[in-house]
Amino acid sequence: MKGIVMSGFGQPEMLQESSSLTIPPIKDDQVLVQVHASTLNIADYLGYIRSIKNGAGAKLTEFLNQGFSQLPQRPGGSEFSGVVTKVGSNVRDFQIGDHVCGISMTGAWMEYVAVGQKMVYHAPQNFSFAESAALPVDAVTAYGAVKKAVKFVGAHVLVYGASGGVGHFALQIAKAFQAKVTAVCSTRNVELAYQLGADRVIDYKKEDFGNYEQKYDAIIAINGYQPLSKYRNRLKEQGRFVMVGGQPRQDIEGMIGGLFFLGRKPRITSSAYPFLNKKTTMEKVTALANAGKLKPHLDHVYPVAEIPAAIRYIVEKHAQGKIAIDVNFSE
Repeated sequence: MKGIVMSGFGQPEMLQESSSLTIPPIKDDQVLVQVHASTLNIADYLGYIRSIKNGAGAKLTEFLNQGFSQLPQRPGGSEFSGVVTKVGSNVRDFQIGDHVCGISMTGAWMEYVAVGQKMVYHAPQNFSFAESAALPVDAVTAYGAVKKAVKFVGAHVLVYGASGGVGHFALQIAKAFQAKVTAVCSTRNVELAYQLGADRVIDYKKEDFGNYEQKYDAIIAINGYQPLSKYRNRLKEQGRFVMVGGQPRQDIEGMIGGLFFLGRKPRITSSAYPFLNKKTTMEKVTALANAGKLKPHLDHVYPVAEIPAAIRYIVEKHAQGKIAIDVNFSE
């Protein structure tokens, strides 16, 4: 079996094709999926950001690679979509031939994955493999954020970072919750935000949302960095602030703010949603997709052999929506 494995540290070119992987056996509660597509999530390229932007430390990289070469090869990736080819004896919800998507903790950039039935989901109707592969991580995270933040129909919601992987889903889900959405993004993403349903778009390269008098019932802050005080100043007294990711400084302020403002209004919440029931949430995401209210925006679909180039693109250019990977090793 073929797959893309990490052969060492440093630049993303250390991700290379291997043909020595073994098709995994399945347990009674697992399914075997022939993978057709995958994606890039931040966990897939986090270790390459500094090396791409600043250059890798040659001596440190050489030292790490000496030890790394002795470890078993591990395929990269986590999200996948494909077709079920085998089912375990205790599996009841899936059949051979089903179009599914899910999360693999043992890698997704390979021809086959064995996954427990709780981590695999029926793909939305009429979605391509690339589109369905984009849902299990970012769309589930976005749904959790919107559910925590938006509590009534007609709520005024600010989504900061509304054009990225999580953000473009959060914008659409907030609209599906019948919220009035103000999207904050960069100049090149303004048109996309409107296409996704935003009622208003603030270009943060030209304007500062903190200078507006409007206050919001909910603010969902995704990645980047803004002072916590700025978000609180733009919240109504009963408003809710939910943070998903961000620069290290933002993460620290979010965690401290969540404790410091505990029991105070506006409410501050820092959350990556590790305790979400992913199965139930993915079912809700799929229902929105089938109803035409949610669709991933795919910036690029890269061949599996060009994953290093895909990582460089997302680090250097910042993708609109998601980057998908066509997992076809025969090309």
